[in-house]
Amino acid sequence: MESGRKPRSLLDMCVQKLIDNLRYVGRVDGVEMELLKRILPHCTLEQLTRIENRTVMDLSPVTDSLWKRFYQREFGEEHTNMVIKRMKASGGRVRYTWRELFKAKTEKQKEVEDKMLEKIAKKFQAEKAEKQSKQIKLCTKVPPSSKRSFFGGSGPSSLSNSNYKSPILKKARIEPCKIAICYAKEYFWEAISANKDKLFEWTDSENDNHS
Repeated sequence: MESGRKPRSLLDMCVQKLIDNLRYVGRVDGVEMELLKRILPHCTLEQLTRIENRTVMDLSPVTDSLWKRFYQREFGEEHTNMVIKRMKASGGRVRYTWRELFKAKTEKQKEVEDKMLEKIAKKFQAEKAEKQSKQIKLCTKVPPSSKRSFFGGSGPSSLSNSNYKSPILKKARIEPCKIAICYAKEYFWEAISANKDKLFEWTDSENDNHS
C-alpha cells in the first residue's frame, strides 16, 4: 500500500533530533557544514554562543549571517546598516565577523551602562550625604535663651504641662506635700495642747453667757 508522504530518512530524523535538543549541544567539531547550515539557524543567542565557544573549528562560514541577524535584533537595523556602510567604505581593508562586532558592541554598551550606573550611584550618595548633613544641623541647633525652659528644654513647656510625666517626677512633687501636711497636723495638735486651758475657759464662758 502506497503512502501519501515520503518516509523521512534516518539523516533527517537525526538532524531533527539535534534541533529539538540544541540546549544540550556543546561542541560540533567534525559535523559537516551542510548539516550545520540546517541545524544552527535554530539556535538561540545563548545556544549559539555556547556552541562556538566550545567548538575548535571555525564556524563563521555558517554562523556569520546568524550573528548579523542577532546584531540587527539587539542594536537595530539603522546601526546595522551603518556598520555595513563603514566596512564597504574601507574597501575591504577592515573586515570583522558579525560575531566579533556583536561582542565588541555588547562590551561597549555594558561599559556605557556601567558608567551611567556609577554616575547615578555617586549622585544618590551625594544627595543622601547632603540630606543627612541638613538633619544633623537641624538637630544640633540651639534655641534662643528666652524660649528655653528651666530644665534646658525649648519653648514654654514645663513639668506642670508636660505631656509625659515620669513616675519619679510625680513622686518628687507628692513627697513635699505629704511632709507639709504632716508638719501642719503636728503643729495643729501642739497648738491645741498648749492652749487647752484657755480653750476650756473660753468654752465655759460661752456656756455661761448662753445660760
